[in-house]
Amino acid sequence: MGGAVAVGLLVEEHRVEIQETWAESVKSSRLGGDPALEFAVGPLLRELSLAMRGDEHRVGGPRPDAHARCAVLVRSAATPARCAREFKLLHRAVWDTLRAAGRSVAADERRAADEWLDDALTAALERLERIHTRIELLEKGPEVVRAAAAPWPRPAAAPASPAAPKVAPRPPSQRPPPLPWQRNAPVPPIGLE
Repeated sequence: MGGAVAVGLLVEEHRVEIQETWAESVKSSRLGGDPALEFAVGPLLRELSLAMRGDEHRVGGPRPDAHARCAVLVRSAATPARCAREFKLLHRAVWDTLRAAGRSVAADERRAADEWLDDALTAALERLERIHTRIELLEKGPEVVRAAAAPWPRPAAAPASPAAPKVAPRPPSQRPPPLPWQRNAPVPPIGLE
């Protein structure tokens, strides 16, 4: 764990340089549009640093998952492919910046940081998928399930009494228009026979 702590301290020490390197590489990669991780890179690097140092539980008491906190900052209109490309550039920016600063990182230490960033990517992609699914549902509208067409039950014939007046059925022109979900349903007879 001592090596992971060292990586956490190095990432914290060079956080600004890593963020600048990432921003330059996104601009030069010609991805176009607004970066998906524009608002998330700083917090991602901070959370990576805390996780590698083992400080995430000591700072500010119990908090939700660091990956979920950072995934919220990923631009929701971004495509998953763009998000993955920008995470790849973030990996590269971390290691290129530390290498340029003359810091050497062992393979197992690097693997721990890469795994944390991969988990952050997974959380971001899962959130994007949920958002895109919700948007599709809102655009499509709710699915209307029609009831099975069952024959209309006819009331039992009541014994004719001379005092009860007979109700004449309304002509079709006086019927109210059908409700939207009843447009293709058979029209029941109106009135008693």
